[in-house]
Amino acid sequence: MNLSKLFELQRKLDEHIEREHPRQEDEDRLAKKILALQVELGELANEWRGFKFWSSDQAPRIGIPSVHYDENLGHDVVEYVGPNPFLEEYVDCLHFILSIAIELGYTVDDLYVWDDELVGKTEDIFLELMYWVVLIKSKDERKRKDAFRTVCYIFFNMAEQRLGFTWEQIEEAYIWKNAVNHQRQESGY
Repeated sequence: MNLSKLFELQRKLDEHIEREHPRQEDEDRLAKKILALQVELGELANEWRGFKFWSSDQAPRIGIPSVHYDENLGHDVVEYVGPNPFLEEYVDCLHFILSIAIELGYTVDDLYVWDDELVGKTEDIFLELMYWVVLIKSKDERKRKDAFRTVCYIFFNMAEQRLGFTWEQIEEAYIWKNAVNHQRQESGY
């Protein structure tokens, strides 16, 4: 995944949004972006479905299931076609992470974090991620930056380790969704 490319795409989208929706006096746009990230993380968890103990269907929503008979295998197989809402929610989160970085004056270098094995159950990792997102609002710059980098660490590592996304899938989906977001701004979304 080319984070520099995505960072610049996000900067252009943020500028477009600023033109279409100028900041209001006394508006705390950072707080709104942090809340939006929390909402998107909730939507990502909803598409992941692994926490839904009350449901027999805990598989991630990765597209529309299509069943067809595979003559080579001699049985029906399921393939997923159409949009991948699980991946789309992940890139929605990425949009807000990049936008928060830009809002705070961080550079693309602040997004690169250590690659390490995440420990614990995926639902606990989601909760930890949401906890650290709140701390980005800290008034203490050092704490804020530490919280932001921890969010990046958890978010980027969970992509492959827990959610099964490749960097290529993420970049492709991000570029597609970024274009959709520009179109939305043009159409008065």
